[in-house]
Amino acid sequence: MMMLSNGRSNSVKNWMSLLRFPNLAIIILTQYLLGYGIIRPMMLMQHVDPPLGHLNFLILVLVTVFIAAGGYIINDHFDVNTDRKNKAGKNMLEGKISVRIALRVYYIINGLAILAGFYLAYMAGSYQLGLIFPAIIGLLWYYSSRYQRMPLWGNLIVAMLSAMVILIIWLFEFFMLLNNSGDFVNVINQLGAINNYIWAYALFAFLVSLFREMLKDIQDMKGDMTTGYRTMPIIWGIKVARAITASLIVLTIALLGIAQWYLYHKGFILPFWYLMLAVQTILVYLLYLVIITKENESYGFPGITAKIIMLAGILSMELIYISF
Repeated sequence: MMMLSNGRSNSVKNWMSLLRFPNLAIIILTQYLLGYGIIRPMMLMQHVDPPLGHLNFLILVLVTVFIAAGGYIINDHFDVNTDRKNKAGKNMLEGKISVRIALRVYYIINGLAILAGFYLAYMAGSYQLGLIFPAIIGLLWYYSSRYQRMPLWGNLIVAMLSAMVILIIWLFEFFMLLNNSGDFVNVINQLGAINNYIWAYALFAFLVSLFREMLKDIQDMKGDMTTGYRTMPIIWGIKVARAITASLIVLTIALLGIAQWYLYHKGFILPFWYLMLAVQTILVYLLYLVIITKENESYGFPGITAKIIMLAGILSMELIYISF
């Protein structure tokens, strides 16, 4: 019985590793904080209930999670050879989980995501919205099979999809809001402010994901080189890659400073200081690490630091909610 229990435990652990469970948890946290920490309170100020509703909101979150999980499966499927060099023993499709079963799960969860996505598009009154989901699934497939091997393209795709985790919530809320002209008129004065928050967080997610992907490319440079990848540090050299990454971090610091100025002048003092201490400080530290770290093998810690920055930035949504 003990051996059976350990086997099941290892199997669950392997699947959690394959599906990047912590990353999926961050997606769920991001979308719920956005929906219930920013969009919902700002609409309720105008006595309008968010049209997406609790159930449809949950469905949209699950669609996002299913597509992301499918992306991780197909990425590991195409990355087996490269991961032998960069992350030996960490690719779950290298003997720990059956490739056939993993691909079956991939097709099932993506199929469910597409069906649920078209249901949400129908509820929003725009079938075209449903096309977003198969388009993202296709983009993840091509990213894993082709684009991640090319300089910058793979990084940009991951960054755009990170931003879409935020944008997709507001996209469906907005289209459903259009179906009720009375509610739309009542909330129209808040649309500009909501858009500001949505685009600010989407841009933050885009930039942090972009320089985090570049940090990963620098770290994996030697393994990628042996398997024929043409990533930015391989094509342009590690010095250029470090300079571009550092420039993106500086840009993020500057844009975040503008956002903080906006929050401060709107009376959001708590989020202002939180962003200063919990995000800006770590960004400056990460910039320092990128400048002083010369060896590509040492870029694992800067990559983890970038993920902490992303999580810290997302958590600021809760403080904005408290400050309303």
